[in-house]
Amino acid sequence: MPERVGIERTRELLEDMCLMDDALFSKCFSEDTVCTKLILDIILGRNDLTVTEVHTQRWIQNIHGHSVKLDIAARDAEGNLYDIEIQRASDDSIRKRARFYSAMIDADCHGKGVGYDKLPESYVIFISDGDAIGNGQALYEVERIIKGTDDPYADGTHIIHVSASLADGSTELGRLMHDLKCADPEKIHYNVLRERTRFFKNEKEGLIDMSGKFDDFLKEALAEGRKEGRRENARDTARRMVANGTIPLPQIAEFSGLPLEEVESIRRSISL
Repeated sequence: MPERVGIERTRELLEDMCLMDDALFSKCFSEDTVCTKLILDIILGRNDLTVTEVHTQRWIQNIHGHSVKLDIAARDAEGNLYDIEIQRASDDSIRKRARFYSAMIDADCHGKGVGYDKLPESYVIFISDGDAIGNGQALYEVERIIKGTDDPYADGTHIIHVSASLADGSTELGRLMHDLKCADPEKIHYNVLRERTRFFKNEKEGLIDMSGKFDDFLKEALAEGRKEGRRENARDTARRMVANGTIPLPQIAEFSGLPLEEVESIRRSISL
């Protein structure tokens, strides 16, 4: 078992953390409708939302392929769904990732026998530390349109990218982005974010809660390390079997537990 993270060590770990960091973000927003409403109101330019549910680090399982873990999964009083993702870095895959998350949310909420007209509005919001798309905008709102008329397709899906580093500090959005990137609770503009951050960084009860969070991270990291170790052993076994040259690749895949595509990749790398 890994050594537990004590309160003083937790305080040290939290000193330079801000709400853009996964551990603090997930704790501050867990089950908190007020903080989540603040983010949604500012980014969507609304003040009439009633947030009824908030869950952080929520998994949507896909038995046929890649599963996703939502940073914030929220629902409002009208049944509309919201996913808020924090991105420390942006890359070329961010658009496809937003598309995939949107599709997974639809699949997760749509039960058997329910008409497509019952699908709720869904909002996938990515907050990136840098320029989310690369066109120099603080906020990118993505909506499908009908080519030729530019009329909205109006299928109920909405994708929004926010560039935290480009937001104007004199605006509500700019102040929000400042607060998400601010490590000092006393310098956070919005009261609800200041109080939540202060609680987990400075108060004993909050520090104990965060200590448990770091303990969970350590356990996950240890388990992942063991899993990766087993996987590397399987790769080594597959490499030796491929190098033998007499064993069919499907049999190597079955024996090693690796996907056939990975075994084929190993063969190609050996052949180079």
